Amino acid sequence: MKKHYFIILAFSLLSCKKEHKFDLDKDLYQFSEKMENGDTVTINTNLSACTFFAFETYTFIKQNDTLFLEKYSQIDTGGKKTQTLPKIIYKIKARDPLSFENYLKYLNKENRIEQNTNFPLVSVNYKNQKHNFYDDGLRDRFIKLDSLLRVKENIYPKDTFFHQEAPPPPPNKKNKKS
Repeated sequence: MKKHYFIILAFSLLSCKKEHKFDLDKDLYQFSEKMENGDTVTINTNLSACTFFAFETYTFIKQNDTLFLEKYSQIDTGGKKTQTLPKIIYKIKARDPLSFENYLKYLNKENRIEQNTNFPLVSVNYKNQKHNFYDDGLRDRFIKLDSLLRVKENIYPKDTFFHQEAPPPPPNKKNKKS
């Protein structure tokens, strides 16, 4: 009889499925700490302005209790140019001022919900959940993208994909007397 109870107990424990607890709405500002193995969160950033068309996608993947980050960048101005950086371990804590979580908190505080368009500045996606952040024109966009640049440089200090070389100096004009 004890053997039957043991078998029933063993089947009960094995048949219990772990409930997945990560929820983008609740865990957005601590996503790196709250993600579970097998979770993937993507952050899409719209870097476009005027005639400059570009975006980046940051893909956070939790595997074997380690959070990885992969970055994809694309420019579509005068020809398509892309870059995919290899996966790295994302070691930045959510409370770090240069973390994505703090950047998202800043965007939430400065979000322009009344200006909702089909083109959010930043979109965070997890399965069927999405959270969008918007800007209020070019000035607001550039201020928010400048904050993103500091986060990006903290994570990828050697990434020069969007850096442009300075134009050459103008030729020297010597004063000639006529």
